[in-house]
Amino acid sequence: MDQTRLRTEEYEFGVPDSWDRFADVVARAYGGYDAAPAYRAVVAEVFEPKRSLFVRRDGRPCATLALYSFDMGVPGGRRPIAGLGYITVDPTHRRRGLMRGMIQRTLAGLHERGEEPVAALHTTEPAIYGRFGFGGATRAVHLEIPRHARELTISQLEPLLPVRVAEPAECVAHIARIHDGEPDRHPGTFHRDDAWTRRALSDLPERRGGAGRMLCMLAEDSDEGGRPRGYALYALTARWVDSYPRYDVHVREVFAEDSLAYASVWRALLDIDLAGTVIADRPVDDPILALLADPRSAVPVVRDQLYTRVVDLERALPQRGYAAEIDLVLDLIDPDCPWNHGRWRLRTGADGASCARTASPAELSLSARELGAVYLGGTSLVQLAAAGRVIEHRAGAVRAAARAFRHDPAPFCPMVF
Repeated sequence: MDQTRLRTEEYEFGVPDSWDRFADVVARAYGGYDAAPAYRAVVAEVFEPKRSLFVRRDGRPCATLALYSFDMGVPGGRRPIAGLGYITVDPTHRRRGLMRGMIQRTLAGLHERGEEPVAALHTTEPAIYGRFGFGGATRAVHLEIPRHARELTISQLEPLLPVRVAEPAECVAHIARIHDGEPDRHPGTFHRDDAWTRRALSDLPERRGGAGRMLCMLAEDSDEGGRPRGYALYALTARWVDSYPRYDVHVREVFAEDSLAYASVWRALLDIDLAGTVIADRPVDDPILALLADPRSAVPVVRDQLYTRVVDLERALPQRGYAAEIDLVLDLIDPDCPWNHGRWRLRTGADGASCARTASPAELSLSARELGAVYLGGTSLVQLAAAGRVIEHRAGAVRAAARAFRHDPAPFCPMVF
């Protein structure tokens, strides 16, 4: 900490005075690509300047950190989670402790003000954030489903719901309603207010990467009311092979209220005319992997996604739910958040969970990174222990803790912030 202060004492840490100046620093850090004014406006709408950090030297901005207020799903329900984004440092100010300084100030501020006890972020470089106590908490499986592998095992779900294609702008209310059930099903998914919904539906031509405009599929009740129960957002990229159309179908989102609506949407996606390959990033235990008769041909590839960090252990562990009762003493190694460092007794039961400091002998030892990784229930403590990243001091403690922390279905965060 003292070393960081010495290296950053010539810099001024404060809140940004405008989104445009903040965005200019971000653009330089990402190679000088200027976002179109329309996209800046969409991103600026969700920006929270009073919570974010802006670093200056001699009055000139040189580093950024955006902080968002999320109502995110965790095991047991929705809870306040602090989302970190746009953590950037100007190329001429690297190696001076600015990133560490911004993150430490953010974590300390959340703790001191009694705000969100857990932080989360997406990262362009996964190796960076483990040293700040962020652990990989959610994963996605990348699928590329070819034409010959579109058979679905849906016999027990027949007959499927009717599906229609619509413009996303016509379906905003339906999309928002259906998506709002996801945080209760999938930890890692957060509630999207109107501004975040607009960002999710943003479809500027210059950001399509050569694809056509975004479209929406709605799976609806077959009765006269036709209430939508599932939807997909997708776009097509034209591709021709030997004079035959083999378009790529890029699936941005698929959400549904029930299994019938989900299968109905996927059946329609896989039946798109001209399509060659359907491409999607889905939860690692997504039903589409069980629906496909030939999942191997989709060449599933697992990728890291959301990283989480327990900011205030005493509040974070009791606020989540547990899949099994447990009485366990954890020895947490957390030099960046010294208020977390040390031994804690975690007890869970029918009346909830409690976590308090204790002098009892440790049964498990782990760092903040490992605790962050298991917080949303998608990473196995057994796996981490096998990798030597969790130390067991009492036989059976790892497996007992793994059962308690695990969540089914796996956590998933479909939107980068």
